[in-house]
Amino acid sequence: MGIKFIGQFLLEKNIIKPEQLIEAVEYQESKRLKFGDYALSKGYLTEKNIAKIQAEQRHTDMRFGELAVKLNILTPAQVDEILTLQKNDHILIGQALIEKGFIRPEVLERELALFKADQSKFVSEGIMVPSGAANPDIIKDMVDLTQKMLLRLAQMTIKLGNGYISNKEPEKNYLLVSVYLFGSLKYHYAVSASLEASRLVASKIIGEEVKKDNREAILDGEKEFCNITCGNIIAKMAQRGKAMDISPPMEINYSGGGYSLVKGGNAVYYPMASPEGNITLILVPG
Repeated sequence: MGIKFIGQFLLEKNIIKPEQLIEAVEYQESKRLKFGDYALSKGYLTEKNIAKIQAEQRHTDMRFGELAVKLNILTPAQVDEILTLQKNDHILIGQALIEKGFIRPEVLERELALFKADQSKFVSEGIMVPSGAANPDIIKDMVDLTQKMLLRLAQMTIKLGNGYISNKEPEKNYLLVSVYLFGSLKYHYAVSASLEASRLVASKIIGEEVKKDNREAILDGEKEFCNITCGNIIAKMAQRGKAMDISPPMEINYSGGGYSLVKGGNAVYYPMASPEGNITLILVPG
């Protein structure tokens, strides 16, 4: 078994049905308002304020509340109040399944214990860089910013698998988009994503739901995500005193039984699991 979420775990054991998980997730989402929604309901922000902060977030790795304070739109006390409201209102998917009557509390307790035991080998403190990888601090920055942008731009919560080094090409996936970072350091930053993960990212980036058969729009959204993330990466590198630039994002096509990305070098792979689909971050030096 690989990295996964409790909902997927329960599905695979036939304890709940797919439609029950979907309904529980929708119920959970109805209870989980965004930071901006809370601030709007409290009268602390306007729609214009929210749009301004969200636009600024594309160019920084700061959280919504932190950025609002920096822009003098919210006070630290207001941010703390909203974060407390979010924490108090949030429910976990297991609680949502119980409240919807899809699982009994004692069954959930038993399965949670089994789930934690199964997933314990994938849990690590922070971002672990595999032994032998060059520029470990730079790799941590790239992985960290990718996670943050997935959460902030696509509202996608992910579980990060252990990074590993491989000279093999990525496995075939719905999309593989790459950006070349060059200057003080040289890396091919690539994101391999399933259809559902790509579609979610594209929908959030574009601002409206993208249909599964609209591959062009999905590709455009994925490219823009990589472009924004890599823009944040080079800004972070500048803070480290490393001048870098990026090339336009491009799709790497699967041809002749494989991709031509790693080309026999040593790439660092980071699998990322989410309820919406799986993503793999691939960092290729040179």
